[in-house]
Amino acid sequence: MSSTLSIGRLPSLASLFKGPHAKRKMALTGAIVFAALAAEEWWRRKQPDKHTSLSVQNSIERRRQRRDRKVRVDKVFAKNLWYFIKIMFPTLRCKEFGTVLLVGCLLTARSYLDIWVSDNGGDVVKAIVGRNIKRFIRKAVLNILLMSIPISLVNNLLKYTISELQIMMRRRLTLYFHEEYLSNQTYYKVCNLDTRIQNVDQLLSQDVDKFTTSLATLYSNVAKPLLDIVLFSKRLARTLGSSGPLIMIAYFLVTSAILRAIQPPFGRLTADEQKLEGEYRLRHSRLITHSEEIAFYGGGNREKLYINESFSRVIRHLRKILRLKLYIGVIDSFLVKYLATIVGYCIVSIPIFLSRMQDSDQQSSAVSSSLGHFSSTDVDEDDRLVRTGGAKEHIIKGQEDIAALYTRNSRLLMSLSSAIGRIVLAGKELPRISGYCARVTELEQVLYEVSQGYAENGSNSNTGPPKGLTPVFSVASSVDLFSSSSDLVSLKNPEAEELSSLCTPGKVIRSDTIRFEHVNIISPDRTILCRDLNLEVPQGTNVLITGPNGCGKSSLFRVLAGLWPLYGKSLYRPDPSKIFYVPQRPYLALGTLRDQIIYPLTKEEAEERGCTDDILRKLLHDVYLDEVGHRKGGLDAVCDWSDVLSGGEKQRIAMARLFYHQPMYAVLDECTSAVSLDVEGHLYASAKKRNITLLTVSHRPSLWRFHEKILRFDGQGGYTFTDLDPAEIPPIHDANISKPLSYSNKATVYDGKKGLTTIPSEEDSSSNSSSTIPARKRLEETDITSE
Repeated sequence: MSSTLSIGRLPSLASLFKGPHAKRKMALTGAIVFAALAAEEWWRRKQPDKHTSLSVQNSIERRRQRRDRKVRVDKVFAKNLWYFIKIMFPTLRCKEFGTVLLVGCLLTARSYLDIWVSDNGGDVVKAIVGRNIKRFIRKAVLNILLMSIPISLVNNLLKYTISELQIMMRRRLTLYFHEEYLSNQTYYKVCNLDTRIQNVDQLLSQDVDKFTTSLATLYSNVAKPLLDIVLFSKRLARTLGSSGPLIMIAYFLVTSAILRAIQPPFGRLTADEQKLEGEYRLRHSRLITHSEEIAFYGGGNREKLYINESFSRVIRHLRKILRLKLYIGVIDSFLVKYLATIVGYCIVSIPIFLSRMQDSDQQSSAVSSSLGHFSSTDVDEDDRLVRTGGAKEHIIKGQEDIAALYTRNSRLLMSLSSAIGRIVLAGKELPRISGYCARVTELEQVLYEVSQGYAENGSNSNTGPPKGLTPVFSVASSVDLFSSSSDLVSLKNPEAEELSSLCTPGKVIRSDTIRFEHVNIISPDRTILCRDLNLEVPQGTNVLITGPNGCGKSSLFRVLAGLWPLYGKSLYRPDPSKIFYVPQRPYLALGTLRDQIIYPLTKEEAEERGCTDDILRKLLHDVYLDEVGHRKGGLDAVCDWSDVLSGGEKQRIAMARLFYHQPMYAVLDECTSAVSLDVEGHLYASAKKRNITLLTVSHRPSLWRFHEKILRFDGQGGYTFTDLDPAEIPPIHDANISKPLSYSNKATVYDGKKGLTTIPSEEDSSSNSSSTIPARKRLEETDITSE
């Protein structure tokens, strides 16, 4: 008895809710769904907060970590993400948005190519089962050979455009942060006045890169699977009905709910990992910066303990993440990969196993009827005709179509399950992206608040600047400096009352002179360094500033430069470009010897101002650095000048930089401590000849004769500002001479190695410089090279 094979479709889901008990079934289904959602929410709420403060030595860091908001995928994350998306995609006409559209087109093309591969695979299997060599060559060789070119092109173009999109996004976001970070001296305030971020370099480089990379990958991992779900479901519905794809989608929805309920807090763990990596990197950075001092102290073993401790925290945290990934990975693989494969096989196979066998005379028509809609677009008309060679040939024909149908449907269903699985995995990536987003958001908030005049110095809570008030740069503490006097927190001790009365925002007024009117110098840690400072420094009046360590000498200049907040009444000062600062350890930029002199100008900007090589060589000659230029290859020589130059040479480069810019005022903060006394006198005399008004911090008595006034800090918040009486100038004693050396028009100074040296006055310096200024070779020998 011959039999006929009939292939049916799965019953529609809608039919399950038909019949006399339809309402009861719908109510029961709704109750089950509601109970599942309620159970998931209960499970999530019952999970204990496993967040523990990181083992950090600094108590301020521990307090800041305790008040950090939990990192999770919520409305705050969505709001922050949308904020950064608007930065990375400013308009619909930008290149970044065009690249997004191009990636979308390539993803669409790849989805259609995947469908073609599945269909062609079914034809290849049909040709193999039917032993049709011609069809096999056409489908398996020629078609694949022709389509391999566009498939390879689309796949590699997709990888390229996604990488290019990530680079574009990173460029936009990084340039935005550079603009915020490197404007209005924000970089100084973030690094010195605010304690919320200790590794801003890592945030700007690594965290921004990982954030944009994750976003670009998320786009491709979500857009294509969504498109695949639509296209593959539509294609499968032709042969399996709508129930097959819907069952698969429903399975993955349930799987996603289960995985979400048991998923560890990877968002917070990612943020903690980046913090620990930043601390470890900071330890190495400190070692590089202070390597010489550590070597002098022999502190290698102690630093090794610090670095190993920080590295151990990183390792422990990474192992914790790996254990959690192992736990969730086993469940994930079982549910998303293997169990989903079993469900897919069942969906594809059930229509065949539930089919009925009929007479062999009706086999071909039954197969053609069941596959008619599927085969109409993929099978030639001649292949659908029933042959008349006997029952055996009819049976083989049916097996070919069944094999082809099963191969196509299984591939499409596996692709559908893979697409849904990628959506589920993309949902698992969201917590990690939220961790990066939280780090980048913290950077953006700190940069914005600091630029608006608000900083946290470790003692205040996580409150932002009050709304509706004019932003004046202050450092938040237990006293809210932005609030009016009526809103101040009740103060419990006289020191706090005094601090609140002194911390009133001052006003900066543009002027041709420098004048402090009732200014209070207060450090970021709320230490009162000077009260009610009143002084005026007109042009041409050089001021020497003295006092004990920590009394506020350098702090005065920080207030003058706007690095510290101005408290009190008024500060009159010229334009910042007319005030030049020369520190004890000068900054040497990356670049040529020319760049060291003209810094912070570029070569093009200097040339626009009329700078020539002869001018720069003359400046090097004035600071006794001729041989440095010749030895290193001239003005365009590129070296690591911090390593090449000695301490005295670095300070003389800084003085050459001062002479090049020739400002109205110059702040000299122990800037000649590493040069010999005779060279120091020559440098100060050169500055006076250039009509540069000097504000000098120094303990060297040899510099007193170059100043007219003296500002003395007593270290208790008081000061005196008087004329410099020549009688007060202390003499310089020589251990081998019975009487002290005195100053005259031709100043005689003492050098510890070479003895007495005479520095000429301005009148005869030009005519007698060769006899009074020591030889340049000798000057190089007398440089103090300590830093």
